[in-house]
Amino acid sequence: MAQDKITCRWAALSLSSIAGVFLPDILLPREASERISHELVAVSTTGSKERAASWFNEYKIPNADSITLYQSWEEMLEKGEFDIVYISTPHPLHYQHVLRALHHKRNVLVEKPATMNRPQYEKLVELAVQQGVVLMEAMWTRYLPATRYFQEELLPKIGEVKRVYAEFSFPIVSPDLSHSSRFLDKQAGAGSLLDQGVYALTWADIALNGLDEGTSTTDVVHASSMSVPGVPNEVDDIDTVVLSKHAKGSDRQTAVGIITTSMTLPGSSKPSFYQRLQAKRSAPAVRIEATKASVAVSFPPIRPEQLHVQWYGDEFVGSDGIEKEEVIDRPVERGWGIWYQADVIAQKVMEQRSAQGPGVVIGAEESLRVLGYLDQARKLSHITYDDALEAV
Repeated sequence: MAQDKITCRWAALSLSSIAGVFLPDILLPREASERISHELVAVSTTGSKERAASWFNEYKIPNADSITLYQSWEEMLEKGEFDIVYISTPHPLHYQHVLRALHHKRNVLVEKPATMNRPQYEKLVELAVQQGVVLMEAMWTRYLPATRYFQEELLPKIGEVKRVYAEFSFPIVSPDLSHSSRFLDKQAGAGSLLDQGVYALTWADIALNGLDEGTSTTDVVHASSMSVPGVPNEVDDIDTVVLSKHAKGSDRQTAVGIITTSMTLPGSSKPSFYQRLQAKRSAPAVRIEATKASVAVSFPPIRPEQLHVQWYGDEFVGSDGIEKEEVIDRPVERGWGIWYQADVIAQKVMEQRSAQGPGVVIGAEESLRVLGYLDQARKLSHITYDDALEAV
C-alpha cells in the first residue's frame, strides 16, 4: 500500500547565513514520487519587513508572500502554526531558544553545536522527552548517502578500527576580517573548535563508536590550541585533539583518534565561502584505519560523496599480497544535501504525532558524546567563554 504524502511546515528562528543554505536546500523541487516535501510558513527576524523580503528574494524562497513574518521569536514559538522550528542563531543562544521552544511543545531542529556544552543539551534532551516532542541536532553530515553507507555497509566489514585521522580546516579568517565579525566574537561562540572541530570530531565518533554497543569508553586525552594572532579575547584557531578508546572497566587502549582544525589554514581566504569549501586538498580529510581495510574521505568532510577503500585483510588480498583498491561513489542527489536530515526529522515528527508517547531525540547519544569531547578538549586546551553562555 502506498504511504500518504507528507508536507512538513517549517518555521525559521532567524534569517542567518546558514539558514540561507538550509532553507533553499529543503525547498528544492522534488519528484512527484517522493513522499516528503517541505514548506516554509513562518519566520522570526529582528530586521524590517523590507529586509526579510530582500532575503527571500536573494535566496529564491518560493511562495514568500504566504510566509508569516514575526518580529518576536517568542511570539512565533507561542502562536505560530508549523510542524518544526529550525534554530540557526549563534550557538550561545541555542540553549535559550530551544528551551523556550520545548516549553511550547515545539519540534526542534537546532544547528550544531546544539549547545555550548554537554550539560545544557542533557537538559534539553530530558525536556524534549517529557514534552512528547522531537528534538534533533542539525549534524547533516551524518545523514548523507556516503556517510550512511560507510556506517551501515563498510564499518561492519573493515574489521576493528584502530586509528582515525579527522581534519576539517579552511580559511574563514583572514588578516583583513573585522574583529567585530561573528567568527571572531567570543560572545557569539567564535572559535575553530566549536565552529569546525565539531565536524571532525563527529567523523571520529562515527568511526570509533559507530558499531559500539556500550562496551567501550572514548575520552579526550590531549588537546592543545593556538589562538588567532592579533585578535583580542584569545579566539582559538589551530586546535589538536587526541581521543583514546578503551574497553569498559579496563585500562587497555583499543583505538586512537587524532583530530585537527583551523579557521586560518590552509589555503587562500579570498574566494567566496562556498568556493573555499569545495577547494581541492592534497590529502584526505578523514582516514579511518582498521584491521582489514582503510577508508579515506576527501575534503570537505562535511559533504562526502566518495569513499576510497584499501582492502588488506587476508580474505581480500590475492596470492601476491597486494591490497585491493575500491572507490565507492555515493553522490548527493540534489543541492547541498542538507535536506536529508530534514526528511529524517519530518518523518519522525509525523510518527510521533500518531504515537503520542514520550518525546524522541534523534541522535541523542551521538550528539552528547561529541559535546562531551568538546567540553573535555576545551578544558585541556584552556578555551574559555563567559560563564553566562555556559549556564544551565
